[in-house]
Amino acid sequence: DSGNIKAGLEHLTPAEQAKARLQLVLEAAAKADEALKAKERSEEEAKKRKEEDQATLVEQVKRVKEIEAIESDSFVPQTFRSSKEVKKSTEPPDLQYEPVIVGAGAADASAPEKDPAPASIPTAIKYQDDNSLAHPNLFIEKAEAEEKWFQRLMALRQERLMGSPVA
Repeated sequence: DSGNIKAGLEHLTPAEQAKARLQLVLEAAAKADEALKAKERSEEEAKKRKEEDQATLVEQVKRVKEIEAIESDSFVPQTFRSSKEVKKSTEPPDLQYEPVIVGAGAADASAPEKDPAPASIPTAIKYQDDNSLAHPNLFIEKAEAEEKWFQRLMALRQERLMGSPVA
């Protein structure tokens, strides 16, 4: 109400009246802005709901057509094949690991001076014999395991220094 605003501002100086009016204008603008944003949000939500409804409608139509195709006389049943089995058959089984001799002393671990490639460190357990409890490469000397870990850590740090993201 402009009458109430004028009555409330009469006792103020003109500068204070201007400041109070400016404050009221800013508050009104903020409320109008919030109302516009709320309207935009509701429109966006309505649009998203409409798109989702259309997507579900497309999925429903697709499902109905698939059901009709199955119920038709021309449908030929096929045996189910798991995608897991397909992955197993396409994996290359020729992953090779260095044979490790159980009971080898520390002299074996310090004898080779060349750096082992970090890629040669096994990252997954591959069972070759179904009767064994664990892979033979899991049984290595503590010093050798620490050395391999240290080499792998250094390789990862070097990759990181070169800018490669390390996962």
